[in-house]
Amino acid sequence: MNLSGIVVVVPAAHVEAAIGALGQLPGVEVHHTDRATGRIVVTQQATSVGAEVEGLRRIQALPNVILAEMVYHYFESQEEQSRAPNPVPRSLEE
Repeated sequence: MNLSGIVVVVPAAHVEAAIGALGQLPGVEVHHTDRATGRIVVTQQATSVGAEVEGLRRIQALPNVILAEMVYHYFESQEEQSRAPNPVPRSLEE
């Protein structure tokens, strides 16, 4: 499992449309928005690093996206996943 934190920037006038488009992408969840600056904070869950990178590229290709950059990355090995009852970091559950 791979988790990434991504900051997305769009023109302020397009924040609502961007939130809707982000919500349609698999594994992407919107956590915070600053409508005045057009900043949106999302997390993305993916099955592999390759899928994570492809997901970031999909976000970057959305209409009106000025910037989308990964600012946090977390991954677990198969061994860690099998030992952990809940693989989502506590900070993302709250």
